[in-house]
Amino acid sequence: MSATMLTVARTDALFVSPLPTGSHPGPEEVATAVRAMVRCYHGSRGCAAEVAARYGEVPEYAVRRMTWARRVIATVFGGDR
Repeated sequence: MSATMLTVARTDALFVSPLPTGSHPGPEEVATAVRAMVRCYHGSRGCAAEVAARYGEVPEYAVRRMTWARRVIATVFGGDR
């Protein structure tokens, strides 16, 4: 999995996690949440499918949530914001 694909997979997993939007979780909390969501949704594709479903249900919430998730992943693991 390339760095970009890994970043997307992590971001999707964080997006579907129960961590609150706007929070500032540390690296360990983020890694734990990402692993838990990947297990919960049976892989990164399952996380991506859940992201798509949530965008369809409440797009205005999803945009804020994705912006937050991207920022947190970039801060914790490096990469594009």
